[in-house]
Amino acid sequence: MQNQTLQAAFRKVKITPEEPAPLQGYDPNVHVAYPEKDIMDNLFARVLVLDDGEKRHVLVSVDSCLTNEVTFQAADPNGELWKHRHILQTFPEGTRAKWGQTAGAAESDVSVHATHTHSAPEHFSEKYTLRIDRAIQEAIEHLQPVRIRAASGECSISVNRRPSLQHNDRLPIDNALKIIVFETYDGQPVGGVVNCAVHPTLLMNPLNRVSTEFVGLAMNEWEDEVGAGFVSLFIQGFLGDVGPIHHYRTETYDTYPWVKKMGHELYLAITQVSENLQDIAELPLISLEKKVSLPTKHGYFKPFIDVTLHGVRIGEVLIVSVSAEVFNGYIGLIEPHSQAAFTLFSGVANGYSGYLPTPEAFEDGLGGYEMNTTPFKLESCDLFIQSAVELVQGLDFNTSSYPAAHFHR
Repeated sequence: MQNQTLQAAFRKVKITPEEPAPLQGYDPNVHVAYPEKDIMDNLFARVLVLDDGEKRHVLVSVDSCLTNEVTFQAADPNGELWKHRHILQTFPEGTRAKWGQTAGAAESDVSVHATHTHSAPEHFSEKYTLRIDRAIQEAIEHLQPVRIRAASGECSISVNRRPSLQHNDRLPIDNALKIIVFETYDGQPVGGVVNCAVHPTLLMNPLNRVSTEFVGLAMNEWEDEVGAGFVSLFIQGFLGDVGPIHHYRTETYDTYPWVKKMGHELYLAITQVSENLQDIAELPLISLEKKVSLPTKHGYFKPFIDVTLHGVRIGEVLIVSVSAEVFNGYIGLIEPHSQAAFTLFSGVANGYSGYLPTPEAFEDGLGGYEMNTTPFKLESCDLFIQSAVELVQGLDFNTSSYPAAHFHR
């Protein structure tokens, strides 16, 4: 164990649709993008491969709305019982397992994250998932020893959006912005991970356009600024009730200029937080995945839904991922149980299970879109918290058994 060294490599590949594409974020039956006129900016998938000499882990961040490989039935947005909205699978079934096979890793050692842009295709065919597969292969061929630096600050573009999908300062959120940077031993940055919570739903008028949205534009700007092949994955947070600041969905003008402006604002926040990067241990590399069956509310067509919880520990960094649009308030209920120096929370990852409100949201009487469309009932909350805490505690590890050289600069 004392001789282990973390190796890593990043890759980025374009997945902008090259044919007409129904878009997932709103109504795919209405909003179809045509490549010749509706591409505002390119979509990308970004890959991080990690290897400690014994085990390999893959993180994939995709400019997509969701990450599910099977269809999902969301509860009716208007709250009508026994009615559902059919959500098509984002990737062909077996995609995550195939990416694991390519990496020489188990499917549970692959973590797939959607940026949650609402301006991306509802389905990415094998034509596009194979591009990501090749990016994983290329990353494996270019693995190199790395060290990690990390910092935490605040995200200035996020606000609670309940109950009307509009800016609402009266309800609190955790607006943490966490940055992880991977560097070569001589200090050259090779890639990063950015984590915060916010719905990328700013692009409007019209809705049938393709865009990486402000989260992706911020990644592009940071990558361009650092240069030298630097790649940054955006890991979407617990965003169920979090939207972009000052957005009320009543705008009647083309908001794409606003998308670009907010992307730059997020980039500036990233650079500001990055000024406080600190050295941290990069080992051990361990992961854990579990499923929990949560009970559904009256009027939903089946009694339980499986929710996937995934965790990866990279030294003093812990990434906790859930296949649901998790309400932001769960961070305060789970994070105190983590011993990691930096705990990142990710929603809409490794599948899709619908909105997961907090106990407070179930009981505050505000209602709203998220409460209508969630398939779950109040009793799900404690089961989820218990399972998430067990996951976090299962990934606790004493980094002091790893050599001090890992901290040397």
